[in-house]
Amino acid sequence: MGRQPSIGKPLPAAHRAYASVEKWTEWILAERGHGAQWHHVFRVGPQDRHVIWVAIAHAIQKTPVMVVRDRGRHGVVCGVAVTITLRARTAVVMTSWHYGSESSAPRLVTAYPVT
Repeated sequence: MGRQPSIGKPLPAAHRAYASVEKWTEWILAERGHGAQWHHVFRVGPQDRHVIWVAIAHAIQKTPVMVVRDRGRHGVVCGVAVTITLRARTAVVMTSWHYGSESSAPRLVTAYPVT
């Protein structure tokens, strides 16, 4: 990671951020997760995950971290509120990122629009 995440600074190694397909399909855009929020705010669904990811990945490059939680041997979790635009709609999206170790890239844990 190079340095610890700090409130008020962008995510360390944000350019290496990633998200698993399962996280998108089974939680972030799923009906049992935040799918209804994404549809309500942006009129998007699971088929739009790549477009959503690109917007989030771009936004976290410069957006400051709001929350840092040290989980001890389970790594560090950070909260970042990004503003993105999709389909001519702009909204704040809350994101959570996990660093498993000092050398880890940030992994997207969840993301949902604020309604």
